[in-house]
Amino acid sequence: MIPKDFPFLGCCSGNGLLGQYCGAPISGRYSEPIGSVEVSLTAEGKQDPLLSGLPETFDALVGHKEACDRVPPEATLLAASETCPVQMFRIGKNIYATQFHPEADSGEFILRIETYKDYGYFAPEEAKDLIAAVSQADTPVPREILRRFVAYYHDQIHKS
Repeated sequence: MIPKDFPFLGCCSGNGLLGQYCGAPISGRYSEPIGSVEVSLTAEGKQDPLLSGLPETFDALVGHKEACDRVPPEATLLAASETCPVQMFRIGKNIYATQFHPEADSGEFILRIETYKDYGYFAPEEAKDLIAAVSQADTPVPREILRRFVAYYHDQIHKS
């Protein structure tokens, strides 16, 4: 995939797996509890085809115990947050990874909270507060990033 620069979008654990495979250390140093964080585009992110024209900062849903401690060598950092410095990166022209969840909205996060409340990701008594917090989250920009990824590569395939 990497040598061929094959289109890929890894989300959350996909960020850590791709990052680690490409040489970035992974640890719990930048774990983020379930909730919404403000993500900021880097200068390179503002120029990226998937991100150009989007707001410089936006809210995104997160919830992870591990993350990249730094961007992998040869990767371009596209977005960061105060709590996690590697929120999105790109390798080559077509391989992307996000620590945040562009594929999920608040309803899907509520389902995850209800599903995983007894599996050690958080204290079960926190579920109600987590649900209240994520139900207020509005995350249209991450969904737009996912939509753009799908549309761009769909168009590329059909042009071939």
